[in-house]
Amino acid sequence: MAEIEGRGFTMEDKCKLWAGGGYIGDPSDCRGWGFCQNNKLIDRNNCADDLFYNFRDGTCKNKEKASCNSDPFEICASLEPEDYVADPADCQRFVKCGSIGNPTWSTCGEDQVFSNVKQKCIQEVSGCPQDNICSNMMDNALVADPNTCKDYFKCYNGLATKLSCSAGRYFNRETGFCQFWLPENCSRDEEVHPESPSSKDSLICHRYYQVDRLGEQRIPDMTTCYGYYTCTSQFDSGEWSSCPAGSHFVWWTQRCAPPEENSCSYDRCRNHKRSFVTTLNKGCREYTGCQNQSSVGSEKCPDEYPYFDEVKGQCGVEFPNHRVCYMNG
Repeated sequence: MAEIEGRGFTMEDKCKLWAGGGYIGDPSDCRGWGFCQNNKLIDRNNCADDLFYNFRDGTCKNKEKASCNSDPFEICASLEPEDYVADPADCQRFVKCGSIGNPTWSTCGEDQVFSNVKQKCIQEVSGCPQDNICSNMMDNALVADPNTCKDYFKCYNGLATKLSCSAGRYFNRETGFCQFWLPENCSRDEEVHPESPSSKDSLICHRYYQVDRLGEQRIPDMTTCYGYYTCTSQFDSGEWSSCPAGSHFVWWTQRCAPPEENSCSYDRCRNHKRSFVTTLNKGCREYTGCQNQSSVGSEKCPDEYPYFDEVKGQCGVEFPNHRVCYMNG
């Protein structure tokens, strides 16, 4: 679990970064809750005076049954027995994880709170330093990293697990998917232009050659949809080759094939002249625009023509029987 130090993430902050929508707890008030939609906080309210908001199931409950803050037991699960953890309900108090079952609480000095990350009391006036981006968020919520568009977080039990998009892709806080073109909210300083794979790779055969299958094997180059390395054994140095223009490499058949027969997770606009390709993970209901063999943005097909046919390059009423429509990447 990632423990993200923050300076008071508000409900507005969390809604802005949440790739989804729904109810959220107010990190500054155990009775408060809000509702996120389209990366905005559109409603906020409070439970009755004698009830707390329970972020785990989105209901108001009696104080003793509500999970207003992350449980110390759950936080200690990602720490060592000799580490200390703050009381989520009172960050001035802390206890050793090894004695959490029969706790003896210690207290920081005046105007200080305990930091789980720094493992010491620190001067802090804006609240708990471990008020992370996932506190008071529902389980399985995907939240953009406020510091980089290449990473994002998955929330569970009020804590965050850090995840990263594959090389050359960026997390879109609106859709909840990684994509090849830079989202509008990301800085141009983060934009990465794809590099061509090296002509030889001394490690790829050792890592991916299947020893139970003798003979020549072709292994995807892990950078493009159309390139592969040829290996004759796990001790070989892989030789890079490219599929002919207009085709992509399909690793399970060991052959080059039309792009619609593959769900490669790298930029699908490369090595052909198509103006549009199917957007992955959307069941052929969205398409991605191609410009100079690079992805530049995606659009959803209109309701009256709901399915995108990559071969025809247009939306239509019939579902195209292409492999890319059924596969995730």
